[in-house]
Amino acid sequence: MNPSPTGSGERVFTRNFLYIFFATFAFFGGFVFFFPVLPIFIDALGGTPALIGALIGGSSIVSICLRPFSGRLVDEQGRKRFITLGAVILTVSAFSYGFVSDTVFLWPVRLAAGAGISLFFTASLAYAGDIAPASKRGQTMGYWGMANNLALALAPLLATFILKADFLHGFEQELRRWYPGSGSDVGGADLNFATAFLIAGVIGLICIYLTRQLSEVYTPVKQPDVSPLIRIKQMINRKALLPAGLQVLSVTNFVSLNIFAPIYAEEIGVANVGLSFYTVSAVSIVLSRFFSGRLLDRFPRAYSIVPAFVMMSAATVLIGLVQTPWMLPIGAALAGFGAGFVQPGLQALLLDRAGGERLGSASATFALGVDIGLFGGAFVMGLILQEAGFRTMYLAAGMTGLTAAAVLAVASWREARAAART
Repeated sequence: MNPSPTGSGERVFTRNFLYIFFATFAFFGGFVFFFPVLPIFIDALGGTPALIGALIGGSSIVSICLRPFSGRLVDEQGRKRFITLGAVILTVSAFSYGFVSDTVFLWPVRLAAGAGISLFFTASLAYAGDIAPASKRGQTMGYWGMANNLALALAPLLATFILKADFLHGFEQELRRWYPGSGSDVGGADLNFATAFLIAGVIGLICIYLTRQLSEVYTPVKQPDVSPLIRIKQMINRKALLPAGLQVLSVTNFVSLNIFAPIYAEEIGVANVGLSFYTVSAVSIVLSRFFSGRLLDRFPRAYSIVPAFVMMSAATVLIGLVQTPWMLPIGAALAGFGAGFVQPGLQALLLDRAGGERLGSASATFALGVDIGLFGGAFVMGLILQEAGFRTMYLAAGMTGLTAAAVLAVASWREARAAART
């Protein structure tokens, strides 16, 4: 049930850590690659802002359904096979976008992507927890989380460049013979949708290769046969509920900034949203990660996470209130710096509460918070945007960060009082 000696010791940068780091980088690179592409693609297909939010968040529908089962499978059958399977499914979905010619056909592609995310994230988070030294959980999760942040810095920038690169138009025209869904009726002559979809698929293939280099460090233990009711109850790890709930609020804030940034950037006159928003945000996250892990390990988790939530909230509100091009990169930098503490902090908090037991189940419950925030947050924020505009949407999103800060502060205070009494 416990990790093998391969995952023991006090070293963070082991062979397995490097492979899971770069595999995660490639996986989330392929995932966030579509952040600047899909809103424009859906808009070109005639989709509304609410539909954009629903489709992008729609990947979480299958993910939500699979999370409880994926956690148990990861605990019973090991991590590596499901890391690879998740990468395979996401890669197939990436190649499939080029065959979509109507928004209705995007639903199965997005649902397939959700299945891949569910398996990969649950298994990779559990794997990272297996190999994390107990005294360096904050550092390990902080460094591992940089993979997502680097992907967020580079992949949307690359996607924006490919989508609008003039020198790729000739290759694009040839490629559209094989990718009928991204033809001239959708993208016109100026947008290289087919090329973008192909590159995303190639990134997925690289991810698959990297996952195959991992060594399984966990010894699977089959759970005892229990009644169906108990089995259902075991699908949700109660120790992970607080981090998962905070993750719902965090991801809702995240999607309000990241999913609608391409449309918002066009409205306020930002030429390159990949550089001015996604890259600035991700670089800020990466920079904060260099010392956030050490602070998280040195002080109680809430000391760093609560102020970071407040910073994310303030950045979101500022972007909504000051609707000018120069505010977008400033807000992105503030939000990114806060996220650099929030995500590794919540992951370390999850490992603290799970105590090294049933990490697959704990990871699945935590990831369920990601799915609910991604699907529900994207849909709700898209609906608010459609009915009330960007300013109201960003103000509403800012309140989610403040709510998360308040919830964690109160929970930590209560736990500290209970510990003092005992």
